[in-house]
Amino acid sequence: MTEKELTKGAKRILDEADENTVGFASFYVLDQDGYAKKTKGSAVEVPWHMMSSEGETVVLEAELPANPLFFLQVSAEEGTFFWGQWWLGDAKRTKTNAICDLIPKECKVIHKSLDGDKTDFEVQAMVPFLKNSASKLVTVKVYTKEQKFITKVVKAQLTMPKAAWIEWKQYRLKLWRASKVWAGEDKDDDEKKDDKDKKDE
Repeated sequence: MTEKELTKGAKRILDEADENTVGFASFYVLDQDGYAKKTKGSAVEVPWHMMSSEGETVVLEAELPANPLFFLQVSAEEGTFFWGQWWLGDAKRTKTNAICDLIPKECKVIHKSLDGDKTDFEVQAMVPFLKNSASKLVTVKVYTKEQKFITKVVKAQLTMPKAAWIEWKQYRLKLWRASKVWAGEDKDDDEKKDDKDKKDE
């Protein structure tokens, strides 16, 4: 699709310069059946910021609270898993704004890897909009901080190849166009004005 073929609405969705690239990420501690735990330190939802889109990679970063009540803990408890989701824009994740879903990683394995001075770990994530997404996993680097013998997550960085980011945005554009084309809504403002003028004649 060439730039000339894009309507104004399509250009806003594609957002090639990433001027409106904002969103949220949620992180959970799951039990062995995939259910989110309900105890303190088991779930956090935060906004993320685009830190870099130069060169060959895109970096999104989310900072997590580490206060006494609202935090995410990585413990050595058996049968628990670290998991999360990243999405674009709206406060709620939907099928059409999802960026990636983390592949659950056992908390006990993570906790063991944080021995000594090491305070970060990595988790793989799947980007559903990518073709052959299972073979194009992206990396989320997670940073922790020890507070009163509790290992709390304080930051998460999603790094994605620039080519994958562009492919993700192109697929999202296709979804948007598919939802508009049959309703005849994917038009430039001038076209809409012409249609209104014709109705008024």
